[in-house]
Amino acid sequence: MKAMVLAAGLGERMRPLTDHIPKPLLPIANRPVMSYVLEHLARHGFTEVIANLHYRGPEIIDYFGDGSGCGVRLTYAHEEKLWGIAGGVRRCKDFFADETFLVIGADDLTDMDLTALVQAHRRVGAIASIGLVEVTETSQFGIVVTDQEGRIQRFVEKPETDPPSHTANTQIYLFEPEIFDFIPPDTVYDFGRHAFPVVVETGAPFYGFRLPGYWRDIGSMSDYLAAQRDLMERRLQANLPGEEARPGVWVGRRCSIHPEAVLRPPVVLGEDCRIGAKAVLGGGTAAGAKTEVGEGSSLWNTTLWSGAKVSAGVSLCGAVVTAWGVFRG
Repeated sequence: MKAMVLAAGLGERMRPLTDHIPKPLLPIANRPVMSYVLEHLARHGFTEVIANLHYRGPEIIDYFGDGSGCGVRLTYAHEEKLWGIAGGVRRCKDFFADETFLVIGADDLTDMDLTALVQAHRRVGAIASIGLVEVTETSQFGIVVTDQEGRIQRFVEKPETDPPSHTANTQIYLFEPEIFDFIPPDTVYDFGRHAFPVVVETGAPFYGFRLPGYWRDIGSMSDYLAAQRDLMERRLQANLPGEEARPGVWVGRRCSIHPEAVLRPPVVLGEDCRIGAKAVLGGGTAAGAKTEVGEGSSLWNTTLWSGAKVSAGVSLCGAVVTAWGVFRG
């Protein structure tokens, strides 16, 4: 089946990190977040994939190429300007032809059951279906009200006050080609603010389904760091890089770990890491390739991007260390 990965955004909520790297390439446990998305699509039979690009698009192409490393056939659609999510999907209409297709965000870390979504979608004869999840903070999500059968009665985009429910849109969509009747061509258009309210108003078969599995939108520093730990604690199905040297500790090739260093699970070390004497790493810490941690340093729930260095005696908790500096949420 065919799918689209939304990879054109500016990643504004993740600045200043995304000033240096496009959001789909943000490393989570030393792998770009979009790589987990592509592999998850492949597991559920979505092997023909298109990604829309805008901000730092060539870097995304350089990393993923034709997508074969993630088990998919990947092509790209360049947007000279941002057309909104629905507008961007509309511009890929020819890719989807007359088939059912899935849309998912490049920064949506998930192992939700996409096969179950397809089955439910077909069972009720929907033209559009959304994967749903319960949230506490409603102002960051499209909020959905459904009836007992899952048919969507109301859709409110990011309500600031008095949300009609706490059931959120995960931005995992399954569509029939009829969805294009609700998206004008060559128009900046959004699903939550524009297309979906019209779909509800017309009474078209539009459904939302709560799906089993894990889902997290990487929209803040706290989400970013929590996602690292969730991966290492196996809260979702995903492939972690390196060899699991002992439970909860993954070590890449050619790492140099001093005998007096302490690795407290969960920890992921990339290739060619150097960990000094009496350094302590733990609590969901991920150190990228060619990183260095000085003697006596303590890193907890911290991410080191490739090539980053931590001086001797430094203590960090809940931080991201890059070649440009140290960032905290």
